[in-house]
Amino acid sequence: MSLEIVTAYRKSNALFAFVDSKAPLYLSTQDLSTQDGKTVEQLSQLCRVYQDRFHRLLDYMQTLNVLTKKDDKFYLTEQWASLSDPNSFETLYIRFELDPAFWNAWSQYSASLSKRNKKSAFELTHHEPFFDYLNHENNKTIKAIFDNLLAKMTDEMNKHIIEHIPLNGISSFIDIGGGVGSFSKNIKIHYPHIQCHVMDQYDFTRQESEEITFINGNFFSAIPSGYDAYSIKNVLDDWPDNQAIDILKNCHKAMREDSVLYVIDMIKEPNDPASFDLYMDTLLLGRKRYQSEFEFMAKQAGLSITNIYNLNFSTENGSYYIIEMKK
Repeated sequence: MSLEIVTAYRKSNALFAFVDSKAPLYLSTQDLSTQDGKTVEQLSQLCRVYQDRFHRLLDYMQTLNVLTKKDDKFYLTEQWASLSDPNSFETLYIRFELDPAFWNAWSQYSASLSKRNKKSAFELTHHEPFFDYLNHENNKTIKAIFDNLLAKMTDEMNKHIIEHIPLNGISSFIDIGGGVGSFSKNIKIHYPHIQCHVMDQYDFTRQESEEITFINGNFFSAIPSGYDAYSIKNVLDDWPDNQAIDILKNCHKAMREDSVLYVIDMIKEPNDPASFDLYMDTLLLGRKRYQSEFEFMAKQAGLSITNIYNLNFSTENGSYYIIEMKK
């Protein structure tokens, strides 16, 4: 029996507590520091926490190589320097995935596997689906973290998408579930002639910003029609097969005969890490899919896959592709 697996949660919880205390915002690296390090007394006062207990957390962060210490002063290590930025990908990722709202959902994962149950572990915990929870007024902070995290991920992917997505001859484009519009803004930079729209659930009906039109909508109800190109990025893996097919069916209804749909997502490979699938199942009943499963869903929606473009972009969860679909 490997106790490291059993106790691994301690590292995650301690890291979240460290970030949540805002201590990293007062720290820099020792080598590139433009300011002095901070003692435990200084950090405790800045973060308004109990000094003796916080000292234990800082010592553990040193053990994990998050912090280094010299002359009683703590510094971030080079590896974790990004934690000093509240909007870095790493900070946002920690604040989102390890937030108690999502962490607590794992306690219901075992119950969610029951054949009598058709709800995700998250829904069993919070009594409503993930996206409904995010859209509550009192959950705006975590919703903002989620949107900013997705935008950061899009920023990383953008140059790879732009290099491979065929947009020549395209005059109008809509990104379904496009959040804050990072992808469309990037398209506008490289293809300024393309009219770019973004559809997602907003607290307004329609709004213009940076030459992008944002439209409030729900892809389970209806998708705006008449565009040359549609994209749906990192969305289908959020949903079980029946609902993912419903989204594709609504895309089909909105598309003209000569329109194209670009599904930008991971395609599962036999040796891919399995933990991400469990994570998606816990939050959403979602999942990664093999190419054959995308082909099946496309067929059920009246679409066919006409091309697949490798983005040459991978994360620890898998490799991304553009899956081109047409009527």
